[in-house]
Amino acid sequence: MCHHHRRSVISIWFLVAAAGCPDRSIAKLDPQQQGEVTKRIPVSANIDLLFVIDNSQSTKDKQTVFAQNFTSFVTKLNNFPGGLPNLHMGVVSSTVKIGSQDVTDFGNACVNATGDDGLLHVTPSGSCTGPSDTANDRFIIDEAAPSGRSINYDPAQGLAATFSCIAQIGSEGCGFEAPLEGMKRALDGSNPANAGFIRDDAFLAVIILTDEDDASVADPSVFTLPTSQVGTEDFRLQPLYAYQCDQPISAAPPGTMYNNCVPVVGSYLQDTAYYTSFLASIKDPSQLVVALIAGGQQDGSPPSSSIATGSLTIGTQTQPMALQPSCKATINGEDAIARPAIRLYDFVSQFSDHGLYQTICTGDYTPALTAIGDLLATAISPCLEGNIDTTDGDPGNPGTQLQCTVSEVAGDGSEVVLAPCAMQDAMTPAAGTPTPCWYVVEDDAQCSSTQSHLTLKTDPEQMTLPPDSSTVVSCATLPQGS
Repeated sequence: MCHHHRRSVISIWFLVAAAGCPDRSIAKLDPQQQGEVTKRIPVSANIDLLFVIDNSQSTKDKQTVFAQNFTSFVTKLNNFPGGLPNLHMGVVSSTVKIGSQDVTDFGNACVNATGDDGLLHVTPSGSCTGPSDTANDRFIIDEAAPSGRSINYDPAQGLAATFSCIAQIGSEGCGFEAPLEGMKRALDGSNPANAGFIRDDAFLAVIILTDEDDASVADPSVFTLPTSQVGTEDFRLQPLYAYQCDQPISAAPPGTMYNNCVPVVGSYLQDTAYYTSFLASIKDPSQLVVALIAGGQQDGSPPSSSIATGSLTIGTQTQPMALQPSCKATINGEDAIARPAIRLYDFVSQFSDHGLYQTICTGDYTPALTAIGDLLATAISPCLEGNIDTTDGDPGNPGTQLQCTVSEVAGDGSEVVLAPCAMQDAMTPAAGTPTPCWYVVEDDAQCSSTQSHLTLKTDPEQMTLPPDSSTVVSCATLPQGS
């Protein structure tokens, strides 16, 4: 089941065109409109895929299923309209160096973070092989070449199997999972070995797999607080200092139910908006996609705003006070649980149409991976996304005449502004119309996941453009809540 969530306060997708594309010089839209949505449609699709995988003790079974189902994701990529995109694929863990000797209950993993801390992971699992040169290649490369594909992995093994080989990263990581901080450290340049993963002209997709909520620490002094105040070690971060609910969360038993819970802002954990702003600082927001496979409700829907606390037994270990699971599943014949990912869902929701939640409480991640592939396909397609104002701006011209500006932008930043086409009918530009020009038509098949179901077309339809070019379209949007 695919769940999109639109956030009314913070939404990096619905930015004004000037913020999304500062180098552009196309005409301004009608100032009477409430806003505009900008989309960049590449001629040649380049996608950098960062998979953030929880490597704590409880996720080994889920990593296995994820790796087993990954073929479905590659199949979806191969079926993109233009064929397999030019890919960089990297894996990073949820473990980061917290840097406090007081973090002892989960061993040295939280302090030393050897091989983690935002470093892209390429160690093979089992008898398979990772990228060809694991000493230097920290990610998988699969790009178009003059003849065939340029790859850095064994072609006999294949792309899906190579990813699966490096995606099973073990379960010895820190129990304070920090997928958001792990993501940031993988991308912010603090790991020189990761250099080259992000390409300037590529879309960036971040896919997070975890059965816990994010516990990225902003203030390590949280670990110096007395146990009498915070209860068990993991309780101090989730939920004690993670959520604000209808009543103060207490570490004192007995457990209870808390409602109307939202992420705490300005506490010991790093605010989710900090990571939203980080991604927007390194990539045009229209070129960002974020997906989450995590704990929600038992029916597969996103986490609710209600949580429960109390005693919890996992295997042979009993936690006297813990955040209770929100969903359960049978994975490879074993019982598995996940706790509500309220912070992570809040983070993903900030990406509006380019954010996606899928449940981790299932024995098959094929639907989740397929949905993520569909989201990527829509993001790079000519489908117009967002709450577009579909009011016909020129009733005298057949078809739907949106209030949009369209330009073809070359890799060097130069652009050609396209005029709207004069139309013979709703689907056909009129003969003798100056070209190139643009128009929109309904495409219920390709654009079924968008609100408008409209796709952008140009005349001539097959324009000859360099591979590093893109079409940039900005359209007026309706007021929020319309």
